[in-house]
Amino acid sequence: MGIDRFGPRKIGYAVFLLSVAFVHFSCTSHLSDAKFFYAQAQESSRAYKTEMAVGSYKKSLQEAEKAAAKNPSSQAYMLKGLAELYLNRWEDAERSFVTAFSFGFDKGQEWAEWVSLFGLASAMQEMGLIQSAFQVYAYLVDKSKLEPVTIVAAQKYTDMALERALREEGAQRDRLLTGLLREMEKLTNSDLSCGFYHYLKAQVLSHMGNYISSFEECVMARELGLPTQEIFRDNDLQIVFCYQRLSQELSSEDWTAFRALYTQWTGRWNWPEPESPEWKKR
Repeated sequence: MGIDRFGPRKIGYAVFLLSVAFVHFSCTSHLSDAKFFYAQAQESSRAYKTEMAVGSYKKSLQEAEKAAAKNPSSQAYMLKGLAELYLNRWEDAERSFVTAFSFGFDKGQEWAEWVSLFGLASAMQEMGLIQSAFQVYAYLVDKSKLEPVTIVAAQKYTDMALERALREEGAQRDRLLTGLLREMEKLTNSDLSCGFYHYLKAQVLSHMGNYISSFEECVMARELGLPTQEIFRDNDLQIVFCYQRLSQELSSEDWTAFRALYTQWTGRWNWPEPESPEWKKR
């Protein structure tokens, strides 16, 4: 269940959401080929075709290296760094993103700067620079206007913030969780129709013991849509978790009312049992 997992997310899963940015790449030959192979790799990743994805990422990296050698630019090194991230070449990726920043980003290329910042933070996190990575994710959550970047940065930021909070106890834990909840509320208020932000908010509310509100945010997330099948199923498992906890904590009268509401929604989703999402029977 999502609320129990706080390790670094698989890099390939995070970066595939950034693909919409690549439509802005210049059409020089090697960059165009690097873009093509990167998109191909992401399609394979989404289909869980790992070997094909790795092969395509390697081809993308080769073309990006050629582009960087022939016509060095911030975009060439950005794409080089993203391919290196997936291939777990953390130090190479970090150098690529730093080089991308050395070339600078022209006006109108803020999207490329945000993508590069996310890639740099991911590499730094894998290399153990946790505080620096956290600061970059926080910056992107606040400043990025490119939704795919904001989404993956919010994912990383929330996971790391929850890790920090859960290492504390008592009033300090409550303070950190309350602050994180405020950040999630900013996200949902900025884009109420983004199901993923409701999914993240549900995780925080659950750790605050507010299972009713967590359940409602999960319902919002499910109804509005989630970016991957993995997150969709994780959200369903959170719904079940809330159901289980509330069955233990609510009074008899309140439980009867909640269960009626819960049954209404799970019936709408064609769940065969209260604790068995429809996809589990496949």
